Amino acid sequence: MHPAKVHRYLVSLVRRGYVEQDESTGRYRLGPASLRLSFASMNAVDAIRVSRPLLADFCNRIRHTVVLALWSVSGPTIAARETLPGQLVMTVTEGYTLPLLRSSIGNVFGAYLPRAKTHSLIKAELAVKPAGREKDLTEVGALFDETRRRGLARTTGQFSLGSHSFAAPVFDGPGELAAVLCALGPAGVFDSSWKSPTALELRRCAAEISQRLGFEKKRM
Repeated sequence: MHPAKVHRYLVSLVRRGYVEQDESTGRYRLGPASLRLSFASMNAVDAIRVSRPLLADFCNRIRHTVVLALWSVSGPTIAARETLPGQLVMTVTEGYTLPLLRSSIGNVFGAYLPRAKTHSLIKAELAVKPAGREKDLTEVGALFDETRRRGLARTTGQFSLGSHSFAAPVFDGPGELAAVLCALGPAGVFDSSWKSPTALELRRCAAEISQRLGFEKKRM
């Protein structure tokens, strides 16, 4: 696109509040109107609408930070977060995109979404060393098989040193993956054993959202 045409578009977007310009650098970024539009769109998603009122209760039950993630064109994306005073607080915020192979949230999306949706992201992550524990598509497939078998994914420092996490799938009425619920906390405090109370409670919380979205377990 010709620069003059781009500039005309940017001027119109700035006037409407969808884009703003940094006075010190001259570079453009999303403006407040774009953010309001983004959050309005997210709140219209059933998984967000159903989950958001429940997150505080889940956080109290699990006693760790709780995160809900959705799939976007960029990959696994944080949509909502709830934490208690004094807990580990993630430095990333709503809208942050997570890796597929190094995050428990990404592992769940990789395990349950059609491979056509995730293949390009997986290849891109494998091309960057170190991508995680997996070195090739065979090992990635084994990781996703284990996630489906357990109904749960786990990280113990692969994504963020010093923090552990569990992630569980949330299904909608037709039985498709609608979102991923994650609990995370600092190593040494967060019990990352597969049969820990944290893992079991996270499963129950994810199942509660799934049920409210119309999912029936017998369909799986």
